Amino acid sequence: PCFLVQVALAVIEETEFTVELYAILDVELRGTDNGCMLRKEMCATVGSMRIPGVEFAKSVTLQGAQGFSVSMDHLAVTDLPSTEPAGRALIKVLAQVYNPSSFVLTGLDVMSLDVYTDDSWPFTEKPAADSLGVKFAEVNSEPGFWLGRGRSEWFPVEGLLSLPEREYDLVKTADVFNHFLTSRPTPLIPYITGSSQPFMGVAAHGAAFRAFLPGMPPGDNNIVQQVYIDLNIPVAVATLLNPVNVARLHQWCTIELKNPLNATLYVIGLTAEIMYHDHQVGIMDMPVLEEDQRIIIPPGATFRTAKSYPVELFGQDLGYILLLLNEMNPIGCAEDDLGCGIATVDLNARIKVRVGGVEPILTYKQYNVSVRL
Repeated sequence: PCFLVQVALAVIEETEFTVELYAILDVELRGTDNGCMLRKEMCATVGSMRIPGVEFAKSVTLQGAQGFSVSMDHLAVTDLPSTEPAGRALIKVLAQVYNPSSFVLTGLDVMSLDVYTDDSWPFTEKPAADSLGVKFAEVNSEPGFWLGRGRSEWFPVEGLLSLPEREYDLVKTADVFNHFLTSRPTPLIPYITGSSQPFMGVAAHGAAFRAFLPGMPPGDNNIVQQVYIDLNIPVAVATLLNPVNVARLHQWCTIELKNPLNATLYVIGLTAEIMYHDHQVGIMDMPVLEEDQRIIIPPGATFRTAKSYPVELFGQDLGYILLLLNEMNPIGCAEDDLGCGIATVDLNARIKVRVGGVEPILTYKQYNVSVRL
């Protein structure tokens, strides 16, 4: 088994490797009357002759898979059926493997892999097996899996999100989600834990290779869609222009949220800096909600909060706040101008959520968020 593991790792990881073949054979030369199967001119003799103890030795250079070139696409995190334990989620992804080795890998059947974050990224001098970060998921290939030479067809792997809820793990998990939601690739390491075929399970166990998980297609992947501020514009302007101490407006707002994922999203808390023309003009704060108050958003759905949350408008440059207020309450809007009275801001947001049984803090910029009265 130790030799098989060494060969399997060489096949997976090396560019090329050499195998020394050695054997002691008994060679038997057969004539025509004893079933010689060589060419006619080589079978002209009769009888047979045995030559014992012939030594055979040869060095054979073979091509390895160079860690394979693994591509991943179409990540989907979906809710499990109600019959499964609560708080878990199914992860599905398409994969493609380029195998430049000398080998056709048949009989792999169901391959089991743990998917880790890459603890060495962006420095990849360390082998993948020595760079395992936080285990992100446990996945399996479909039955009957095998790998030919060259580039494979896209094939599905699926399994469960698998994350212990330690602070470090949650930070690393949030990195994966943040990259995914902002359409950036995430460096991951699939690590082979076994196969349904015992021989293959022993031979390939422990092999690891690097891959990138692509982000969501570019588009509107914001969780915060719109902010409705309860504001009396004339009173607000008067307050800003005649502050007692400092130009600050303490108001309340409701928030329209959207779930861009394929799994149910539980929003637990939200804090965001409000940026207008690259200048901070305020902050909004949804305090951490108790379990029975969490906002539950099904996949792809939107939800406007019934409860109002604090929003504060302030800034070093008062002119940007006044410009924002004017855009929210312009003079002379036409009835058919649906965009009139709607300002657009960016949010530097920290959103605490629960998805797939884990509670990461998603920290990513929400672009072009609508603000209105």
